[in-house]
Amino acid sequence: MAMVPFTLARIIFNEMQSIQHVILKQVGKERHFAIQIGDAEAMAIYRRAMKRYHQRPLTHDLLDRVIAGMGGSLKSVEISDLRDHTYYATLVIETADGPVRIDARPSDAIALLVGNNVDLYVDETRVLEPLFGEGG
Repeated sequence: MAMVPFTLARIIFNEMQSIQHVILKQVGKERHFAIQIGDAEAMAIYRRAMKRYHQRPLTHDLLDRVIAGMGGSLKSVEISDLRDHTYYATLVIETADGPVRIDARPSDAIALLVGNNVDLYVDETRVLEPLFGEGG
């Protein structure tokens, strides 16, 4: 598995549709790609990226608390596969017993990522062909 570092570049909101886009950009390069997500997921990522938290925990805040309450910490997020036009992500959670890998929707993983300021990696061999921003 060739994991390449990426970052959240931006969220594109389209008020005319219920499909929004998250743009991910390779660290230090011009390669990028988009993942389609729903309205609620895009808003959750935006709120956490802008540090707009509610008085009571929303779903991703709750998951942060559950992970911490069980003695773990989110170490990284991996976009690990693309099958049938669907991206797959993995949460890498560090525990006292070692890392635990949890399957997740990319939108949820990205929301957790921005709230915890951890690294994002993309499997170059399974996800990155073809990428926008590359010649050819």
